[in-house]
Amino acid sequence: MMRGRFDPRPASVSLPALLLGTIAAVMPASVAAQTTLPSITVTAGGAYSTNPLLTESSGGAASTQLDIRPQVRFVDGVSDGVIGANYNRSDYLSGGLGSNDGYGINGSASTRLSPRTSLSVTAMYDSQILGAGGGFFVPSALAVPSLGTGTGTTGTGTTGGAVDPVAIGTAPIVVNPVIPQPGAGGISGDVGLIGLRQRRNTLQAQFSGSYLVDARSSLSFGLNGVRSTYPDGAAQLANYNSYGANLGYSRSLSEISSGGFQLSISKVDYARGLSSQVYTPRFTYSRSLSSRWSMTAAAGAGIVRDGSSGTNVSLSVEGSLCRITERGQGCINAARVPSATGLGGVSVLTSAGLSYSQRLSEKLSLGIGGSINHVDGGVIRDVTGGLSDAGNQDLYSGDVSLQRQIGQRLSLVGQVSYRRVNSSFTDGSDIGARLGLSWSAGRR
Repeated sequence: MMRGRFDPRPASVSLPALLLGTIAAVMPASVAAQTTLPSITVTAGGAYSTNPLLTESSGGAASTQLDIRPQVRFVDGVSDGVIGANYNRSDYLSGGLGSNDGYGINGSASTRLSPRTSLSVTAMYDSQILGAGGGFFVPSALAVPSLGTGTGTTGTGTTGGAVDPVAIGTAPIVVNPVIPQPGAGGISGDVGLIGLRQRRNTLQAQFSGSYLVDARSSLSFGLNGVRSTYPDGAAQLANYNSYGANLGYSRSLSEISSGGFQLSISKVDYARGLSSQVYTPRFTYSRSLSSRWSMTAAAGAGIVRDGSSGTNVSLSVEGSLCRITERGQGCINAARVPSATGLGGVSVLTSAGLSYSQRLSEKLSLGIGGSINHVDGGVIRDVTGGLSDAGNQDLYSGDVSLQRQIGQRLSLVGQVSYRRVNSSFTDGSDIGARLGLSWSAGRR
């Protein structure tokens, strides 16, 4: 079994400096001079898992858990920026499993240049063991719900998605087929690598903008890039770079709905020479169903061209149904999109997910999450240049979490979860439970 190990040596390029510089380029200097909101959350505790790394032969093990998440938010009248980091560590007390570390840094900024023009940029670096437990899932409903609040996912070795109902009106739907999708829990096409204790390092950035053409229509554009590497990986794994662009148009159909179209183009280059082009033309639609419910949808084609199998065309769809109330928020998401994978080719990822958090009382919150991910085949290219079928791969996960506030800054967090994977290298399931104390400080 190959193992991805935590490498304490710094990267040759200062990734924090790169991300900070990217965010600073979009965020005006006046933001930092206005309102600065630093905060931090530290969660520590213990866990027991029947199969911590989702391997075929692993037994149950108890572990200690640590999760640290600092964040700084900058706000003024026209701009909003966030810089955050995360670190999680699991130390196993039996089974000879040792320890796992995951860490990352992320940032985003948006600004309104004029009443018609808006720009935004996001960037992140993430290093995780695929299939490891990841950090605690802390329900976010103790605070007053707001659009775009993260709610986490089950432990898949990645950070979670976010509840983000799309604004109704002329707001375009932006899709990026090859970038790991939030609905897939950040795993993207790498379901087949779960169970190998393989580390994946991902650096990605996206720049996007929108222009209000008139009172009813708008244009959108975006540029994105991703680099994924697999340190200490076996011969069948392939580092890759992907980059792309998208252009879209959206028009209000009524006071509560909008429709339009978008074209996304991406290119994926693998370290062993395999290259793919992905074209995704789609129609888009969004609608406010009520004061609490909203939905979005996109449907079209995913066209993948590469040098080994020619051109493959598949249905490409995405949709979400979201609800937000005074006490809770949540979304149901589904997608079928082309997705890059470390096995060496672009395959089709089909996923569905649920994320919901609810404040049950003044001090008690509930969180529910779940996802289903299926990858259709894909191509493996070995070091000799030979090609083979990766086979279908599936990942199922679900969790329920409770958070009980026991002080102004302290709360008790508990979680139970289930995961099952059937992939190229493993077929295993896991039932786990976690209990810990979460301490938060700062301004939000």
